[in-house]
Amino acid sequence: MSSVLASPRSAGLPLVASLAAVTWDFRLVGRTRMLTEAWVRLGHPTVFVQVPSLRTAVERVLALLRGRETAPVVRPWPGYPARWWHVLGPERLTRTLRRRAVALRRQLDRQVDWQQAVALVVSPVWTPWLAELPFRNVVYDCIDELAVQVPRPELSALYRAWEDELIARAAGAVVTASGLGAGLRARRPDLPLALIRNGVDVERFARLAAQTPRPADVPARGRPVIGFVGALYEWIDWELMRATAVALPDRDFVLVGPVDGRGDVARVADLPNVRLLGPRPYDRVPAYVQAFDVCWVPFKQDAIGQAANPVKIYEYLALGKPVVTTPVADTESFGDLVYVAHDAAEMIAHLRAAQTSAAARAAARIAFAQQNSWDVRAREYLDFLRTLPA
Repeated sequence: MSSVLASPRSAGLPLVASLAAVTWDFRLVGRTRMLTEAWVRLGHPTVFVQVPSLRTAVERVLALLRGRETAPVVRPWPGYPARWWHVLGPERLTRTLRRRAVALRRQLDRQVDWQQAVALVVSPVWTPWLAELPFRNVVYDCIDELAVQVPRPELSALYRAWEDELIARAAGAVVTASGLGAGLRARRPDLPLALIRNGVDVERFARLAAQTPRPADVPARGRPVIGFVGALYEWIDWELMRATAVALPDRDFVLVGPVDGRGDVARVADLPNVRLLGPRPYDRVPAYVQAFDVCWVPFKQDAIGQAANPVKIYEYLALGKPVVTTPVADTESFGDLVYVAHDAAEMIAHLRAAQTSAAARAAARIAFAQQNSWDVRAREYLDFLRTLPA
């Protein structure tokens, strides 16, 4: 499949197989892909097993027609779509997923030394698969509250059961926020745990920002632009967004990212100084961030928001941008480089103040991002894996 897999295997290095929650080309490129690319840069053997889907099947057929897979991506054949799972019932669904796992094992057999390979499981949906995949160790990469992972409300109990089983089986767990770690420890006190937050590819972000022209759909009318890039889903505080935009009519608010039915986007869609641009390719995101005067993260102050360590904050800082956020997880880790707003009044005041500090703290923000790069995170991860029993 790939020299990324073949050559390090002979060197005796444990392969890291990330069982992802999304596809490789998912429009919101996130932690799992960034870590995989960092391990490739570091010369460490790795594969990215993307979540099965119809798109996965199409991509695999195309790869087979080309005569090769795209390293280091593995595309399993999909089973039933998640919207049908509640109809199948837990037992039939588990049998179906385990059959898919047998096929996945055949895909991996030629490349993976199972006695050395470590699985990084990003979503509990992989738990039934693990019965057929004889990894040396399993590590739970817990990056969000479980509610973020559940595709349909009626599957919540099933996902919780899968997560319980995954926590019981795991040789260790990595969390992106201290609150997530406390939750896992409460369920299994002896679980080896590491706090490894998110990061950013600073060089890539800066290069793409410099190479890409200012997007034409970002207002350029001499007014400050306050921007957000990311999923506009149920964790967005739409009331806070509206109150802030109404209070600052002399500023343009640009929101870049997909919107789904779980968010109340109508609360801001009618405002004259708010632009909803929809999703953009990841390689164009740096140009949008570069065009913002101030970046913000208006998350709800609920279990999901307060367990989040948003990748976007690191990406904003990588371009030296001032950032205003609601209290997401471990905001103290950013020191005084990020403004934290607990209510609408603080958000409005901080957005005004942040613009005046844009140039003065830019170098410090970029330096922080460099100290928290994905390469740094990849090394931290490998250090933790070395502490686990063989």
